[in-house]
Amino acid sequence: MAAQWMLSDAWVFSSVEGTGPDDGSTLVRVIANADLINHAVLTEAEFLQAVARLVAAGLIGAEAEADRYWCTDAGRALYQQGMKRRGLFGWIDAIPPALNRLGEPQDKAWSLPLGAFDRAIEEYSREAHALADPHHRQRRKES
Repeated sequence: MAAQWMLSDAWVFSSVEGTGPDDGSTLVRVIANADLINHAVLTEAEFLQAVARLVAAGLIGAEAEADRYWCTDAGRALYQQGMKRRGLFGWIDAIPPALNRLGEPQDKAWSLPLGAFDRAIEEYSREAHALADPHHRQRRKES
């Protein structure tokens, strides 16, 4: 059976920001963006498969050792074309069909440094809990 683009591929793609390694997203930022737009936290398997496919398609760049993920020119064009006149949550209607029009995804081996995903999830969790903590918010207002 031929490989097909998954919703998680579109989800990861829609969560990557930046135009190159210097201003690309960190893994923590990708996880935070993914949670923001889909109200769920990515799994490591979803992230790894999506990044491998998106890099192979030329839509994103990724440097795992440098902790940077960014959209390529082709990725920005696909995103902008699909997202015309759509809000923050429009990715779910626009990006999966745009990926499907590219044809079958290429599954390649791609990995993160050992423990990197778990550390990013822990950091994101700490940041999210700190922002949700009313005492933390009050302390920020007072400073």
